[in-house]
Amino acid sequence: MGFLGFVAIPAEKNISTIEDRRVDILGISSFTIGVVTVIYYLSEGPSAGWAVASTLVPLCVGVALLICFIVIEYKIDYPIMPLRIWRSRRLVASCIIIICVSAGINAIIFFTSLTFQNVQGYSSIKTSLAYIVQGVGAIASIVALTKLVTMVRTKFITIVGWLFFIGSSILFAQIQVNSSYWSVAFPGMILNFLGMAPIWLCCQINSVADANNEDQGVVGAVYNVSMQIGAPIGIAITNIVANARNSPTAVGAELLPGYHAAFYTCVIMGGVGLVATIIFAANNDVHKTPEVDVTEVAAISAGAGEEDDLETGQNSEILEIKKSESSEAEGATISRGSSTSLSERSEKKAEVK
Repeated sequence: MGFLGFVAIPAEKNISTIEDRRVDILGISSFTIGVVTVIYYLSEGPSAGWAVASTLVPLCVGVALLICFIVIEYKIDYPIMPLRIWRSRRLVASCIIIICVSAGINAIIFFTSLTFQNVQGYSSIKTSLAYIVQGVGAIASIVALTKLVTMVRTKFITIVGWLFFIGSSILFAQIQVNSSYWSVAFPGMILNFLGMAPIWLCCQINSVADANNEDQGVVGAVYNVSMQIGAPIGIAITNIVANARNSPTAVGAELLPGYHAAFYTCVIMGGVGLVATIIFAANNDVHKTPEVDVTEVAAISAGAGEEDDLETGQNSEILEIKKSESSEAEGATISRGSSTSLSERSEKKAEVK
């Protein structure tokens, strides 16, 4: 894909204003290898063992490389991930919440598929068809929510989403060997996408809400990495819980206790995500609380006051001029009226004589 991109993307025409074109090779390498090794530990730990050399050594290497990555980003002048992006409360909250929801969603998908096939005897095709309602419903919900987020706070929408998610996890834990898909799993799928869609959309919006234009790309990358990290964490934790309840030789209905425990673990994950939303998520949205400079408002108010005073002075001057003009007009009228009456009297006297 990288080679195809290099061939297909047209060359830059020297229109960029970026002066420093150095690439953070050390940061990119340490972060990529560190994340890959940590995810490898979380993915392989349940099957290979958490304390064996084949998984423990990659974990130690990954943690060391991630620490080096943070030090490198702090020291150099051209970091691939500027540490200033973490000053955004919305980004921090979005990363925490998306880790929780990604962990819970992937664990639910994993264990519902195991329940359908290992307990209820579904084929691979029938299991795949069981998830159609979840995919279609999630897309439709996101389309509808794009209008709702402009009217309702994203924090409130996220909290409601977590309640739906917790309800779906509880419902999946009620699946038995002879349970009908339409009576338990189908409504569970509906509750699941009603919880997943609003949480995902609100996190996506808030993760980049405070980012500057030059930081939009790196903020989106950090958010996506958080989402990818959540999946192996959720599957690893629920696998540990399920394996602790089921014997290695369990088959069919004997697997249900471990699977139910895994679903209730997803309930706990949803509770953690709900608490994280209440504590860390911002109470207001960016587009609903525009920042206003107090000094600018004061200057505008002062200017408005000066204009009012000027208009008042001008109005008073105009009134005085009008009064003087009216008085002069009245005087002229009176003088004209008095001269007219005198001439009429003299004419009358001349007639009498």
